Amino acid sequence: MAKLIVSLVYLVPLVILASSWAQGRMTSAVRIGALIILPICYLIHWNLLERMSGWPTDVRIPEQFELVSANVVEPDRVLKQNGSIYLWIRTRLGEPPRSYELEYSRELHTKIVEAQRRLDEGIRQYGETSSGRESGDDGSLGDGGIRLELQDLTERQLPAKTF
Repeated sequence: MAKLIVSLVYLVPLVILASSWAQGRMTSAVRIGALIILPICYLIHWNLLERMSGWPTDVRIPEQFELVSANVVEPDRVLKQNGSIYLWIRTRLGEPPRSYELEYSRELHTKIVEAQRRLDEGIRQYGETSSGRESGDDGSLGDGGIRLELQDLTERQLPAKTF
């Protein structure tokens, strides 16, 4: 979907320029419209490229995922900066991982640090998200009331061979 939007953002300025070129002259209304629309299109384009190029996205985290890595940035009261939790996750085996940014919370920080420790020990981590408000709590475990649960990923056992 994002690639389609990026393509359309490039297409709009081209249509404007082609239209004015085909008419042979640019009216003042077209010039003013181009001066307003083109910067907006390029800002949208920049924002979409930032989301696609590996920068952490702030879109909702998938319901099921494998945690590849995590980083916690604690809040800094002196600099008045909110903390953030960055997760690098994979939704399906074979897909490239994606980076997500979540709001900082102490409880989520504790879970992520423990999951990262287990990852460092070589134990793959599986995560599930659900709306905190649906489960009856205040939804304080992260971005937008999302509850995040992490557990060890159990390896699938192959069936016994029969000869």
